[in-house]
Amino acid sequence: MKLSELINGTLLGDASIRIYKNRYYYYSLNAKDKKFLEWNRRSFKKFNIPTYIALNNAISKVFTLGFYINARQNIELSSLRGKWYRRHNDKTVKVVPKNLEITPTTLLFWYLGDGCLVRRKNDENRVPTIVIATNCFSKDDIMVLIGKLKELGLNFYPVEYTSGFTGKKCGYCLYSNTQDGTPYKFFKLIGLDCPKEIENCTTGAKGIYHEQKFFKDKWTTEENWIKILSNVKEIGPILRKKRFEMGLSQNQIGKKVGIRRENIRDVELMKRNFSVKNFRKILETLNLDANYLLASLKQSNN
Repeated sequence: MKLSELINGTLLGDASIRIYKNRYYYYSLNAKDKKFLEWNRRSFKKFNIPTYIALNNAISKVFTLGFYINARQNIELSSLRGKWYRRHNDKTVKVVPKNLEITPTTLLFWYLGDGCLVRRKNDENRVPTIVIATNCFSKDDIMVLIGKLKELGLNFYPVEYTSGFTGKKCGYCLYSNTQDGTPYKFFKLIGLDCPKEIENCTTGAKGIYHEQKFFKDKWTTEENWIKILSNVKEIGPILRKKRFEMGLSQNQIGKKVGIRRENIRDVELMKRNFSVKNFRKILETLNLDANYLLASLKQSNN
């Protein structure tokens, strides 16, 4: 991990760099859980950057991790202010650097700060959607981010964001395409599981019911993995291999689950995907689960 990857990832989210007394730059990252900031602090410590954590707001119980940047001592860090901020209409606004490189590490810290996994509790067949808040950026900057994500094989599209407090539209969020395997590719890049050290750290009370959420909620469960993997074409050869091992023909499988043989053939040849409903039927017939599929995908990629 590089220092620039860590800082760029957090700056894509809620972190900021401000000018202090016209001499220093001040980096700050806010969070609801102090333990999460302590985890981030250990990352900064690897680069010999002294940081501190303090209670930022006693009422909302928000903590801040921060450190001062001496422009004379660290050219790399001091240059970040000029890359990430511009004057616009007499205001200083955060922008996306044109030469920004989004690495898996950058993507991870961006997702930790401003991302979530949207599940439809009352819809057993809808694939979960990855959503990343980008409402602090302009539409042009968001299009730059979409292009950079596409370079990683990830397809996202902008959706206007409506504030839950005011009911007014205020910027855009990025939503993942769910039909082309983007959710699987995304978690494959940042890690299939939430980092153990922070999985039980809270992200605050979310939603209309103010339900307490944790960082582990940003990752998927086994049931939701089945939904996500139903749209991964590389699953086809794994299903075919298992079918061969069980000595079953495509016709036999089709009759068991009520699917046309041609559909099974096309999935095995990675030409199409099963619906979530039919995918569950296939997995049950072949006695497969999400953990087996994930392990098989990892092995085939290696």
